[in-house]
Formats: sequence, structure tokens, C-alpha cells
Amino acid sequence: MKLTLDHTQRLNLHALLGAQRADVGSIRAIWAIQDRIALDADEEKAVELKREMVAGQERTVWNPALSIPLREFEFSDAEIARIKAALETWSAYSASADRRWLEPLLNGITE
Repeated sequence: MKLTLDHTQRLNLHALLGAQRADVGSIRAIWAIQDRIALDADEEKAVELKREMVAGQERTVWNPALSIPLREFEFSDAEIARIKAALETWSAYSASADRRWLEPLLNGITE
């Protein structure tokens, strides 16, 4: 399945996948997805991405006024299942703050 993701979706999905608890085999599969959707150095610079340590946890922030072109990614059925499971089991969404990036992603993987 092909998904077209903006940088906000890529960054948030990367973080969400990184927060998953799983066995070693699943972790390696998650890393493979993360590696593919990660922003490269030029993309990070274009959105002024910064990494901060907050209470011992790394957090990424970027300039919301900046953007980069959308990118299309091809995912296997197993990868889509992992992404769906991560999205469906996460309970820290904010109904208003996350809608902009989450709703199009959910619509893309459930159609």
C-alpha cells in the first residue's frame, strides 16, 4: 500500500512507532519502518528540526510555519498492520491538536 505523508505525519508516526513495546523481531521491523520514513538531514534543516531532552526523554520540535514536499512510501501489508496497531493502541492523542496529521493518515490506511 502506498501512503503519501507530510513531514508532520512522518515525525509523529516515527515517534509513535518508537514508543511501542514489542519483542525483538517486532522492534527490528519497527526500526525498518522508522528508518524509511525518517527525515534526512536536508529535510530536518528545512523544517528547523531540533532534538531536546525533557525529563530524560528525547523530544523533537520543528517550526510549524515551514514545510517540505510530501513523500510517497510503499508499505507491505505487514507494515501497514504494524502502523495500524500502533495508531489504534496509542491513548495519548489530543482530539484537536493531533487531528491535522492523524485524520488523513487514518483515512489513508483504512480506505
